[in-house]
Amino acid sequence: MAHDAIASGDQIQISATYARALLRAVSDQGHNPNAILEGEIVVAETIEQLEQLDAALFGRMYRRAIKLLNDESLGLVSGGPVLAGTFRMMCLCVIHCPNLESVVKRIGEFLDVCMTTGVKPELWQYQGKQCIRFAVVARETKTLDEILSGENPVGIRTSFYLWHSLLCWFAGRRLPLHQLLFNFPQPVRSKAWQEMFRCPLVFDAEQSMICLESGVLASPNVQNEQTLAVFLKSTPLRLIVPSFHEHRLSDRVLALFGDDFTQALPSAREVGAQLGVSVSTLRRQLNEEGTSFQQLKDDSRKAAAMQYLVSGELSLSEVSGLLGFDETSAFFRAFKRWTGQTPSAYRGSL
Repeated sequence: MAHDAIASGDQIQISATYARALLRAVSDQGHNPNAILEGEIVVAETIEQLEQLDAALFGRMYRRAIKLLNDESLGLVSGGPVLAGTFRMMCLCVIHCPNLESVVKRIGEFLDVCMTTGVKPELWQYQGKQCIRFAVVARETKTLDEILSGENPVGIRTSFYLWHSLLCWFAGRRLPLHQLLFNFPQPVRSKAWQEMFRCPLVFDAEQSMICLESGVLASPNVQNEQTLAVFLKSTPLRLIVPSFHEHRLSDRVLALFGDDFTQALPSAREVGAQLGVSVSTLRRQLNEEGTSFQQLKDDSRKAAAMQYLVSGELSLSEVSGLLGFDETSAFFRAFKRWTGQTPSAYRGSL
C-alpha cells in the first residue's frame, strides 16, 4: 500500500489530502463542493478536519467530480481541463507497448494529438539517470514555466506519484526510485512526502522530475487488454493505493502474484525459484513474518475482491470470474471466510 493508505478493519483508508484537493478543484470551477458528497454521511467541512478517509468514499467522490466537471485533471498538473475518457483511451493506446520506455514515449505521443491537455511526461537524462519530467504538448502555446507557475506544489507531487504508480502497474511491481527533484521550497510536511516516495527528495531544484534507478525503463509491460479493463474500473484507487511493496519477503511474493487471478497463482516451488530461495526457506521466512504461502494467496485474492467490489460496474459473477472461481457460490463462501461478510453485504456497507 501507499504510505498514506492504511487498513482499518475491512476498509482501506487513504490520506484525506486527496479528497481536499478534489473538493478545491470542484469549488475552483464554481460548484458547491458538497455536490460530490450527495448521499454521504460527511460534508466538505468535515473532510477538512480529517487525516484519513475511506478509499471507497473517495472513489465515489472522484467519479462524481469527473461527471460533474467533465474533467479528469482534478488535482493534477494538466494545463487545463482533460475531457472524461482521455485516460482510458491513453491506456488503450499504450497497452501493447513492450516496455516502460515505450509506454512513456507513446503516452507523450498520444497527448500530443489528443487535444485535451497541455502537459505530458517526457523522458530526460539527468546526471546519468533516466528521468521523467513535465513537458508541454506539441500544440500548446504556453511555456512550461507559465503552466507550472500557477500550480500548487501538491499537484506536482500528486502528478509524479500517479505517473509512478501507473508505471508500477504496467510493470506489475513497485519500481525503485533514485530521487525526486522539485523546483519549489521544501514544504512543511516534507516527512510525509519522503514516506510517500521512499527515496531522497531535492527541493529548490532547477526543474521538477522523477529520477529512476538504472534499467527500470527496460522493464517489460506485463499487462494486457483484459487486465486493463479491470484496472480502469478500479481507478483512481488502484493508482493511489498500489499493491506493490517489496521490502519483506511476503511483499515480494504478493508482487509476484500480480493482479490477474483468472490464471492459477504460481506454486510455492515456482515462487521460490523466481526469488532464488528453496521452498523450505520460503516457508520458514514467511512463518517468521507471521504469515504463510496459503495465507498470502488468500490475502491477495481478498484484497482484489474488496477493490473489485468497490466498483459498482462489476457484477458479483464478474468479480467471481476475475478472482478465478469456477462458481459464484464458491466465491461467496471464500469471501465470507475471509471477511465474515458475504460479497453482497460488504458492497452494501460501502
